Amino acid sequence: MSGTQHPSRSKGESPNIRVPAVKRFQDTVPHNVVFCRFLEDRAAASSQQTFFTYQEKNFAYGDFNLLVNRIAHCLLDAGVLAGTRVAVLMDTSPEYLALWFALAKIGAIEIPINTAYHGDMLLHPLVVSDATMCIIDAGYRHAFEALAGATAVRTVYVRGGNAGSRSALYRDFAELLAPNRTQNPDVTIDHDEVSCVIFTSGTTGRSKGVLLSHHYLTAYGYMYAEINALRDDDVIMNFLPFFHIAAKFLTIATLVCGGKMRLLPRLSISTFLDEVRAFGVTNFVGVGGICNMLLSRPPDPSDLETTIRTIYAVPDPADIHEELERRFKCTITTVYGSTEAGLPIVRGAADEYRPGSCGRASPYYEVAIVDEYDNELPVGLAGEVVVRPKRPFLVASGYIGMADRTVAAWRNLWLHTGDRARADADGWFYFEDRVTDSIRRRGENISSFEVEMLVGKHPAVAEVAAVSAESEIGEGEVRVFLILRNGHTATHEELMHYCSKVMPYFMVPRFIDIVEELPRTPTAKVEKYKLRTVAIGPQTWDREKHGWKIARGGLVSRPDADDGHAS
Repeated sequence: MSGTQHPSRSKGESPNIRVPAVKRFQDTVPHNVVFCRFLEDRAAASSQQTFFTYQEKNFAYGDFNLLVNRIAHCLLDAGVLAGTRVAVLMDTSPEYLALWFALAKIGAIEIPINTAYHGDMLLHPLVVSDATMCIIDAGYRHAFEALAGATAVRTVYVRGGNAGSRSALYRDFAELLAPNRTQNPDVTIDHDEVSCVIFTSGTTGRSKGVLLSHHYLTAYGYMYAEINALRDDDVIMNFLPFFHIAAKFLTIATLVCGGKMRLLPRLSISTFLDEVRAFGVTNFVGVGGICNMLLSRPPDPSDLETTIRTIYAVPDPADIHEELERRFKCTITTVYGSTEAGLPIVRGAADEYRPGSCGRASPYYEVAIVDEYDNELPVGLAGEVVVRPKRPFLVASGYIGMADRTVAAWRNLWLHTGDRARADADGWFYFEDRVTDSIRRRGENISSFEVEMLVGKHPAVAEVAAVSAESEIGEGEVRVFLILRNGHTATHEELMHYCSKVMPYFMVPRFIDIVEELPRTPTAKVEKYKLRTVAIGPQTWDREKHGWKIARGGLVSRPDADDGHAS
């Protein structure tokens, strides 16, 4: 089903929505769609205009571009050339944002890594990407040092702390801020070159590094701006980490529409609406259950007076959609998309609302629902979602170091998403389930394979299967079914503590079932679809009901503990 232009919004139209006064993506020339060049153009045309705010400081386009250029020239002096793979393990900050643009300007390939990773999880992207340089915040130095030279990294720049101690490997990030040159680097960047590698959840294997071109990343931001009808007076809140594609496309969307970005180190529910009101936020991503969290707060008459125009909610919470729009006098947009596939199915700010639907085919993509042999299915039947772009470089360029997985995903001239959906006669799509075993929790895509691999290293565990369980606030929770080895014992809490030590906090299972056997096919493969239907009952150990919470800092034993951040 090919994409078509969408009709005007006819029901519940928001008076705050208008067509943005920017060039439409369909009118762009592909080789000009490069986000770091957009920054240079904005800096030249509107040097004093605010690009983003962070804490109490404003960053104008001109000053920020000069900072980017300083870092870019220092990187060039340090031997970073086009194609150099640079791993980044940093929290959100203006310095990281500038580093990202600087790497793009000189043609280096950024390898952003989840800051919760340590041990095997951290080693994997470093080894697969074959990064030769790493730039980290001081708080993650211990995790990096624990790898004991098991990577190809030859230089590590550390932001904060005593960078030069103990090893010549480490250098101070301040060296990359020398004010030697501030002009735009004279480096040619082709739109089809790889800009970064983002690691996304694996299913039948380790996490996959997705190759993203400059054009693809930039187009993602363009499409986000169009879906949300962004304009030059919009203020986009960005609280997402830059190892996720969402933080990047929000930044690019700000460049595209000419508005402002409110940059935050992380999401804080307790101060969220205060931030919205203080900075006039008009748009944000309602990811990871944030919509449910907002409605869980007591209603306030001032809710109707917020500046929020659009909330980009993926998935769109159908049970609270209308209540959320009424309470905050806003419009909820939604899409079906992924790091690999772009945004092929959309419901924009001007489109009608159909409960449960993630939208219709974007005008920039073809979308089909197919069976296991890639035959297109009749309307109404569920199958795998496959997509292909109508313009070049609107999907990812493959998986780094995984030629076989790349060929399998892009077979028969379609990108296979691994997701199951159906379409109605009017061309509206309805997401049903993952065909694969990925788990999504609070905005994080989690590999069930990696959960099983890490839990399975416990000496008492013989076999484990990880699946997604329903969450009270949307998306899912990690649930594991495991069989203990003969002669071994382990309590649920012991297993929970073990998991918190060997995996990122967001992977730690909430639900643990110790069982005698797992359902299997005749060839002994675990039938996970049956496990997903097993009700959570007295036999299931629930971390939260036993007084444990998990957050970035680790496990907290007080049931009422709340650091104010989403976990």
